[in-house]
Amino acid sequence: MEAVLSIGYIALFVFVIHKSAFFRIERIPVWWFKAAFIVKIFFAVLLGIIYSKYYTDRLTADTFKFFDDSKVLYNLAFEHPLWFLQAISGINSEASYLLPYYDIMHNWYNKVVLFNDYRFQIRINTLLRLISLGYYHVHAVFYCFLSFVGLTALLKLFVKALPELRKVLFAGVFFIPSVLFWGSGLLKDSLILFATGMALYFLNRLIQEKKPVTFFGALFFLLFLMMIKFHNFILLLPLFAAYLITSVYRKKTLLIFVLIVSVYYLILINLNLVLPGFGLMELLSNKQAEFVDLANDYHANSAIAINHLTPSEWNAIANTPQALWHSFFRPYPFESKNLFYQISGFENLFFGLLIILVLINFKKPKSASPLFWVAVFYTFSLFELIGLVTPVMGAIVRYKIQALPFLFFLLIYLTDIEKLRSVFITKSKIT
Repeated sequence: MEAVLSIGYIALFVFVIHKSAFFRIERIPVWWFKAAFIVKIFFAVLLGIIYSKYYTDRLTADTFKFFDDSKVLYNLAFEHPLWFLQAISGINSEASYLLPYYDIMHNWYNKVVLFNDYRFQIRINTLLRLISLGYYHVHAVFYCFLSFVGLTALLKLFVKALPELRKVLFAGVFFIPSVLFWGSGLLKDSLILFATGMALYFLNRLIQEKKPVTFFGALFFLLFLMMIKFHNFILLLPLFAAYLITSVYRKKTLLIFVLIVSVYYLILINLNLVLPGFGLMELLSNKQAEFVDLANDYHANSAIAINHLTPSEWNAIANTPQALWHSFFRPYPFESKNLFYQISGFENLFFGLLIILVLINFKKPKSASPLFWVAVFYTFSLFELIGLVTPVMGAIVRYKIQALPFLFFLLIYLTDIEKLRSVFITKSKIT
């Protein structure tokens, strides 16, 4: 029954892709989109199989723990429908009669994160159970489709900035290996890609159309991103503000981005003056300590040494080179016997070679698109954050996938394609 229902929903989503104008980009056949979605489905299934075979503790496996906890709330819908609505909506959700149900779950009382996105994920899986009959792979299909929608939204924006390279961008957005694996299955990463792409897509539509529906669409997906991954929301908030301003006022784009981002982070760094303990550097230092302790407790096989981070912005600046190096280039090819780390290592090698190719064929943008600067600031800020606090290569590989489509876009944006073509044409004539 699980296979039948999963295939049925896959067919439904393929039909939506075939019919919807959202999945139309000039000179890209619609069957490409359908094929890309099927490839993502394969990786969503693969992720579930690998977690089932090799990460058998469902209490700690991210792909299972929220799904399993959601069964408790789902059963509550049939026992006490009103209580269920309270737990799902958050309205009077701390009532004493609900506490025994929360106690059964393993992730409702998460104290590690600053903003409890675990409850949001449990609620999403609970609602999906209403149409999934409680089958894991049906949930995975829905997450996969949402991720695909978010990536399509990003692709449409990237193509708008570089229309002559739409097919290259299509490949870069949909077929980066780590994005395919971690960004297709029943993980929050799929939802982050969905929310990021759609928030930026609606923000762009708001600039063009200035309709209430586009404003509320952008607001909805920003709030969705805040609920699913708070630190991604924090990183993107100033960039979206700068994007909105520079798309209307098309002068001094870089200066506006730098000013907005600088003021924003100065406020976050000094937030402890108003809210003691909530300054940016205190939070990052504590997060690194938690991550190191967690890696030690679980004897993480892919743990790496990182510089100790103190609650000081100068210390963070000093640690930035190491942080960026780890985020860009770890793991190295053959650094681990683990097949997935080796694939990630060759993916890092690919991006390293692409960076060299860009440097050789560099094209200085005369008037860079605001989207280009969003890609630059988001990639480097996310990579620095990951590198500063994450001592485990496996976590680095997974966390950085949110920025990889942006990284691919900005590297292609900086490449002198005509110069590159002339080199290949010249070589072909010689040979």
